[in-house]
Amino acid sequence: VWNADGWLAQIGFIDFAGSTVVHSIGAWCALSGVIVLGPRLGRFSKRTGEVREIQGHNLTMIGLGGFILWFGWFGFNAGSTLEANSDIAAIALNTHLAAAAGGLGATATFVLLRQPVLMTGVVNGSLAGLVSITAGCASMSGSWALLTGFVGGVICIAAGKLLLRSKIDDVVGAIPVHLFC
Repeated sequence: VWNADGWLAQIGFIDFAGSTVVHSIGAWCALSGVIVLGPRLGRFSKRTGEVREIQGHNLTMIGLGGFILWFGWFGFNAGSTLEANSDIAAIALNTHLAAAAGGLGATATFVLLRQPVLMTGVVNGSLAGLVSITAGCASMSGSWALLTGFVGGVICIAAGKLLLRSKIDDVVGAIPVHLFC
């Protein structure tokens, strides 16, 4: 195990795969980009400010994209060990558990809010679970991975609603997934 001696490590900060930098920087850039570009035409009513839904148009591609990212995350997380050892199994399992729980967390949020369960939200919930577990995937038990992913899925849906209330139009939900989770 690599022992860091930087000031963050000294206060107990764990970032296994560099996910804080990867996801945070990407999400802050995405947030600045959507603020500068502004919302899509027709996204918010000019008269009332009401949010107009613009759903994903190709659910097959959304599902395929989510699957490819989920599958690729095994390489990202397990590959971050930089060697083939016994740690890979637990890392891969935690990655998978968190992604599945993230989808369940998003689904539960839709149900509790009495809203339709949207495939786009469930896929983003799974991605939120993946983002949420990445920093700690090598140091958590499976039950904590499940909880981490589930909370990530809930946060993803709540953060998406917060952005809409703030009149920020994030077309693919990258900001809730990568910045909030």
